[in-house]
This record gives sequence, structure tokens and C-alpha cells, in this order.
Amino acid sequence: MGKLLTLLLLLTLWACQSESRNSTNSLKLKAPSGELIKTRLVYTPRDMEQGLSGTKPDQFAEDEGMLFFYMADDEKNFWMPDTYFDLDLIYLNHDLIINDIIRKLPHYTGRSNPDLIPRARNVYARHVLEMKATSPISAKLKVGDKLEWISSQSLGETTERITKELQTPQ
Repeated sequence: MGKLLTLLLLLTLWACQSESRNSTNSLKLKAPSGELIKTRLVYTPRDMEQGLSGTKPDQFAEDEGMLFFYMADDEKNFWMPDTYFDLDLIYLNHDLIINDIIRKLPHYTGRSNPDLIPRARNVYARHVLEMKATSPISAKLKVGDKLEWISSQSLGETTERITKELQTPQ
């Protein structure tokens, strides 16, 4: 009986930790228009590789974004395997100022022919925000706009947390 109780306690603690981690990986970004972008934060190599691949249009709203959170500025390159809707790619500097936008990058269902999978040109940036190309919020964004970080953790705290997580062996 004691082993079962210990196991249940460990599972409960793990679930709480997992839930806490997931809640810190969603936030909102505020556009200059005042509109809020519900944002999924991805930063592990596995999550970044997955991105929005396999996500159906009804699983990703017009006011949602996926923020690829990098720790350094460099050239970013994206491709669109197994995607089901066109995307806008919004490239941001470390202060969340937009330094480039690629509009309507075509989707490509599947991975069978890599030569046909659309690829974005390389862009020098810190972070990349993906939004549906049909998003009215995305359509209003322009180079030079600054997005506002809205989360229980500041941008700096989030950077510190992610740095620690990425340095901790799994």
C-alpha cells in the first residue's frame, strides 16, 4: 500500500510540474493595434522541428501564433512540410521589433517529395512568429512594429528559464 501511495504522489507531482511548464509556454503578444495574439512558445529542438506540421486549420485560430524562441540572433530558415494552411512568418529581434515578414508562405501536405516543400528565404533574426496567412491581425503587422510580451513571466525571466531548461540534461 505504501508503494502505491508513493507512486500516486510522484505521478501527481509530475502532472503538476508538467501543467506548470505548459502554462508558461503559452502567453499573449499584443500587436500595435491592441489586438492580442494567443501564442504557443516553442524552444526545444524537437518542438521547433515539429512546429505547426500536422496541425489542421481548425486546430489553429486566426488570432493564434507560434513563437519560435531562439537564444541567439542568426539566419533563420523555415520550410513547410506537412502543413495544412499558408503562413505568415514574422521575424523579430530580441526586443520583439519586427525586422522582416514573409507573407503567404504556401503550405505543403506531406513530406514525400522534399524538393517540392516550400522554403522561406533566410532571414537574420532572434525569434520567428508564425501566424495563419489569413489572420486579420497578421495582415496589419509591418516591419518596425513592436509586439508587447504579456505573460506571468517577463521576457527576460522567460529567457533565463529556457536557458536553464535547455542546459539541464533530460
